[in-house]
Amino acid sequence: MPNQFDKQIVEEGYRNAVVKLSGSLDTSDVAEVPAISPADFSNNDPRAGRLTGFRVDHVTYSIGNAIEVLLEWNSNSPQQITPVAGRGKINISDDGGLIPNTLLSGYDGTINLRTSGFAPGISRQNFTILLRLIKLYSG
Repeated sequence: MPNQFDKQIVEEGYRNAVVKLSGSLDTSDVAEVPAISPADFSNNDPRAGRLTGFRVDHVTYSIGNAIEVLLEWNSNSPQQITPVAGRGKINISDDGGLIPNTLLSGYDGTINLRTSGFAPGISRQNFTILLRLIKLYSG
């Protein structure tokens, strides 16, 4: 069976969004570029301007033993959000969340997901990531 990737928007409001990313690796590492895009969201605040990206406030993850997942904001030189491996939670909301550098060349507001560590012959590797996002607008 080939690799599988799934994105589910669990919650979406004018300000907040919750997105679940899950995948199952059977043949190789994956690069989902983008994994999350502003175009995925329709419940945006028309008074706030154009949706330009996301602040990351919370990451809950469960990653297969042999792989790691890197989340990054897309640009010509993608900006790391966080690498994750194993199982756990990262809560950055009390510290203002993780905010992208929107001035980077090629920044487009999307979030990429890349895996590393997949080795042929190892059993299927799975991952699930739940992201709590704050929508960023310009205008």
